[in-house]
Amino acid sequence: MFSSNRLLSKEKARKLDLSTRIALEAQITDRRTQQLDFEWFKSKDTDFERFARTMPARRYLLEFLGPLEGKVMLDVACGYAMSPVIFALAGATVFALDVAPQTVATVQRFAEYKGVGDRVLAMVAPGEYLPFASGTFDRIYGNAALHHLQLWRAGPELARVLRHGGRAGFQDPLGENRLLEFARDHMPYRKKHPEKGTDHPLRMSDVEGFGQYFSTCTHRTFQLFSMLAKPLRLSRTSPIREQLERLDDALFRRLPQSRRYARHVVICATKE
Repeated sequence: MFSSNRLLSKEKARKLDLSTRIALEAQITDRRTQQLDFEWFKSKDTDFERFARTMPARRYLLEFLGPLEGKVMLDVACGYAMSPVIFALAGATVFALDVAPQTVATVQRFAEYKGVGDRVLAMVAPGEYLPFASGTFDRIYGNAALHHLQLWRAGPELARVLRHGGRAGFQDPLGENRLLEFARDHMPYRKKHPEKGTDHPLRMSDVEGFGQYFSTCTHRTFQLFSMLAKPLRLSRTSPIREQLERLDDALFRRLPQSRRYARHVVICATKE
C-alpha cells in the first residue's frame, strides 16, 4: 500500500542533467500514451467553456489568459492533454510542445480528427530550449509542466518567446505540504499515474524565482480542504465540493501562511 511510484527521488529529479531528463520523461509519457486507445481521445469533451469551468484553478488561469481567438499560443509540455485542440477550437493557432515523440504524433492525429490540424502544430522539443524566434507567442499555457522542467533554463526561454504585451499562465502541483507529498508518492488513488520520473512539485522559492524572468508575475494557490473531493469522489458540480472550495478561499484570505500547503499553484506572468 505504501510502495512508492517514483522511479527516483524528487531531489534526484531536480539534479538530472537535461539529456537524461528529456529521455526519461519521453519514455514515461510515450508509455502512458501507448496504453490509451485512440477511441479514448475521440470520446473526450473538447468544449472550451466546459473545460474552463471544470476546476477553479483552471478557470482562474484561463480568465487571466483572456479570449484566444486569433492568438498564437504555446502549449508547453502538453503531454497527451486535450488542451491544444481545445484552444484551437476556441480560435487560437497552437504550437503544442512535448519531448515524447509518440505522444506528439497522437496530439497531432487528434487535432486532425477534430478538424483543427491546420491550427495545431505538435512538435518534439523541451521547454528548456524552445525552437522559436523571440516574441513569437501572444499566450503561453502550461498545465503540470513547470515541475518537470529545469526552471533556471526554461524561465528565460519562456519569457524570450513571449511577445511584449503577452501573457503566460501555468498550473502546477505545489510541494510544500509533506502529507500531500506522501500521498502523491505512496497512497493509491483514482487516476494516479503508475510511475513518476522527472517531476518535483514546486516549492514557493521555485515560484518566486521563476517570476524574475517576466515583467510581472503573480501566483495564487488552490485546494486544501477541497482536496477531500478526490477520495470522496465528489462530482465537479457537487454542493459539498463547492462548500469545501469556499472554505479554502476563506482560509487563504484569513491565514495567508496556509496558502503554501495547498495542492496547486497558478502562476500568471506578463511581458511588457
